[in-house]
Amino acid sequence: MLNRRDFYHQNIRYSFHYHKSRLEKINQLNQDYKKLKQFFQEIYKGRVPNQIFNMKNIQRISNFKLKGIKGAYLRSYSKQLVRTGKIVKFDSNYKLSRFVNEVYQNFLKNKINKNPGHDPILKNILIRDRNSIAIETPIWRKINGEYITGHIDLIEIKKEGIKIVDYKPEGNFLYSLPQVASYGLLFKSIFSYDNVKCISFNKNHAWEYSPEVLIEDLKEYLSNHKYNTRKWEKFIE
Repeated sequence: MLNRRDFYHQNIRYSFHYHKSRLEKINQLNQDYKKLKQFFQEIYKGRVPNQIFNMKNIQRISNFKLKGIKGAYLRSYSKQLVRTGKIVKFDSNYKLSRFVNEVYQNFLKNKINKNPGHDPILKNILIRDRNSIAIETPIWRKINGEYITGHIDLIEIKKEGIKIVDYKPEGNFLYSLPQVASYGLLFKSIFSYDNVKCISFNKNHAWEYSPEVLIEDLKEYLSNHKYNTRKWEKFIE
């Protein structure tokens, strides 16, 4: 049911999995998804530029965070984005949050005295969620003469659209929104899909938004607050 390929990038193991039977049916959802299907198959064959992922001077999308901004400011702006409908917030009844809580409950049941990490949570979702196609998907592109690399936690695919999903157990999603939105924008630019949304989630909440919120709303907010550390902009505009 699951096909797996491990990659070691910067001495960290990333276990790429894709759901074989769902991938086989992907063209039934949308003929345009054929190139995405081929992309997953190429990754499974190991056709990834590992040397680029292992170069320390290459920019990594996981480093795109809102550092140096007070948590109170982030929480206030998060609420504003939700109020204006730029971001849709869900509670713990959201399906991805429920899947996370299942893993937490299994850890308690089996007396595992630690919180579950990304691996068991993402794998549980890939098995249980019929819209999930792949986890820990490596992604890369050369933009303006520079490479950029990353690993997308989870990709969901439906007929009406694609979700770029990231598990954020630490809570405040806005801190890592530049990372997740950059995944979405890079994904759109590589595959020329317009129907892409982003989701940040944990066991208590989930937040869904268009990746363009990074280059529209958040850019204006950060400029007004004289926040100049926006190293993602040269890769997404």
